[in-house]
Amino acid sequence: MKNNIFQNNQKLFTALFSIVIISLFSLVLYKIITYDFISDHDGKEKYSILDQAIYKIRCNDTRSIRLRELKPNHEYIRKPQSYPNLEAKEYYLRTDGNGFIKPSFIHQNPQIQIFFLGGSTTECENVDEEYRFPYLTGRILEQKLKLKINSDNGAKSGNNSLHSINIIINKLLPLNPNIIVLMHNINDLSALFFEGSYWNNNPTIATISCANKNIDRNLKNDQWKYSTWYNKLLVNKIEQDKIIKLFEENLKIFIAISRSKNITPVLMTQANRIENDPDFKTERNNKELDQLYQNLYIKFNNSIRKIALEQNILLIDLAKQIPSDKNYIYDVVHFNKEGSVLAGKIIADQLAPLVIKLNKLK
Repeated sequence: MKNNIFQNNQKLFTALFSIVIISLFSLVLYKIITYDFISDHDGKEKYSILDQAIYKIRCNDTRSIRLRELKPNHEYIRKPQSYPNLEAKEYYLRTDGNGFIKPSFIHQNPQIQIFFLGGSTTECENVDEEYRFPYLTGRILEQKLKLKINSDNGAKSGNNSLHSINIIINKLLPLNPNIIVLMHNINDLSALFFEGSYWNNNPTIATISCANKNIDRNLKNDQWKYSTWYNKLLVNKIEQDKIIKLFEENLKIFIAISRSKNITPVLMTQANRIENDPDFKTERNNKELDQLYQNLYIKFNNSIRKIALEQNILLIDLAKQIPSDKNYIYDVVHFNKEGSVLAGKIIADQLAPLVIKLNKLK
């Protein structure tokens, strides 16, 4: 009786079978170690075994709540990429002893104290300091109203609304603000889009961090490249609605904290070149993902409008009032000098009636 093919090639088939089994086992193990598991019941990202191990080693079980601010008494030198509508030079960003961007607290006893909070679009690092709109707004108001006004910039590149809430509670409240102006959108969207939650283990933006290894650097696009959360967002409208709700809840928290301390909250939409760009890209070569991100960005600005209306607070709609034009916004969201100056004028005009009212009440 002749041997069959398997019998004649027993060693080869055994080797091939072993390779298949080992490959399948390796694939399953890889998924367990590296995949970002998502919990269906709460929408929060559950980090992989490898991520958790790295985090534990890096933190050494020593954690703290991060006050994500610019370094006090520090001078940053920014050298931006080349843009045709941004002057190519070094930009200096100086901070005072409390981490606010200079010029700061120009009056010891101001009649009105205004603070601006946000991310890099409020920080305005690639604008000369006298033209950054938070500072410029105060100077325009002073000239117009003949009042002593401090308008100080507590923003930091990469900050989202949760960071700003932390700054308000732990940094602004002792400074007796009259007005706090909040502008957030793209950083909140990116955190929720790529991490799934404000409460995440991202080494740059996590609100709970390692006390002895609190990384002080700006968020870079490549930090999101290993995230898989957006794959779920692409097919799940419920999850899309959840991240919009999380953003709106933070806006309400900001308003509630301000009102509880007799501070007047003001919301601003984010001026941009995203909403009207038919070719907008997130640098991930995924057209469906790009479209979703763009749509959610538009919805986040609409959420700001919605919450301001519901809560009966002042809305400064920069997204509608500043042209979506490279003459004012040098990339997709950041002002050049012309954009920052225009923003300062718009903000000052709309804050003026509020400043007059608050000054009379003092």
